Amino acid sequence: MNLQDLAQPGVLSDPGTFAHYLTYVMREEALDTIDGLRDQLAAILGIEKAIRQKDLSARLTVSIGVSASAWDIVFPDILRPDELHPFQAMADGPREFPATPGDIFLMIKSERMDLNFQAARYINGILAPVSELTEDIQGFRYLDNRDLINFVDGTENPQGIDRSIAVLVNDDADIHRGGSYLTVQRYIDHLDLWEKEAQEYQEQVIGRSRMDNVEMPDSVKPPWAHTAKSKVEDEGEELKMFRQNRPWGNVTEHGTMFIGFAASPAVIEASLDQMITTSEDGTYDRLLDFASAQTGCNFFMPSKTLLDEL
Repeated sequence: MNLQDLAQPGVLSDPGTFAHYLTYVMREEALDTIDGLRDQLAAILGIEKAIRQKDLSARLTVSIGVSASAWDIVFPDILRPDELHPFQAMADGPREFPATPGDIFLMIKSERMDLNFQAARYINGILAPVSELTEDIQGFRYLDNRDLINFVDGTENPQGIDRSIAVLVNDDADIHRGGSYLTVQRYIDHLDLWEKEAQEYQEQVIGRSRMDNVEMPDSVKPPWAHTAKSKVEDEGEELKMFRQNRPWGNVTEHGTMFIGFAASPAVIEASLDQMITTSEDGTYDRLLDFASAQTGCNFFMPSKTLLDEL
């Protein structure tokens, strides 16, 4: 079986027009009855199937992630994936990437907000007795796949077989082949500061032109540009991740949900470290002057092989 056939469909597919993100922390008093959680996760897969049938053209998917702290509770008989570990907080100067609680993560995405909402309601009804919903965020496509600072997001995402190679675990126990590591961060954008800057400086901060989305050549791109600082290389070869980012929020509070998948969490961790840490030349990712991370969690997206066992 091809590796991509072992993955949860939502892990590999492009971001939907609408997304709904749910983060749960298991209740301490419910741990003695947690044996039923596997049945609850299986019921979530049934919800996905039932709601998807209402409109196949909406391409609804529900993707399930489990954290390191919850793995031995949810899957006590399954060896933990080799690289699954909690998100490590990072800080440098005024910049912070906090680590926040999260045991179970659900990413619901489709072309219809109403179907996402219905799935989220049913899922919450299943998980609420044993867990607390700590993050309930709705994301959406903005204009032509732009973030709220008005630059196209996800341009460098790998496509086709390259996406599978970048995202899916292949070198682990058979039960985990086709799984993926996920890092989730919710950022608040400071548009009041961003919009005071000239377009020329904004383009330097991102490393791309705003209107036609063309990346600056290395000869003119500032070393503190986001496209320079977030890129991870090993012996001159770029290591890819798959970003399913989406804007979120309302008029008063808004930002970006960073949804990063990779075959190894080390790729995303290296990217974040390069962004936040002041390097020897005194540079960091200046996009962080205009966006603040509010959350940080790591999850493993189990393979279909493992979920089928539910």
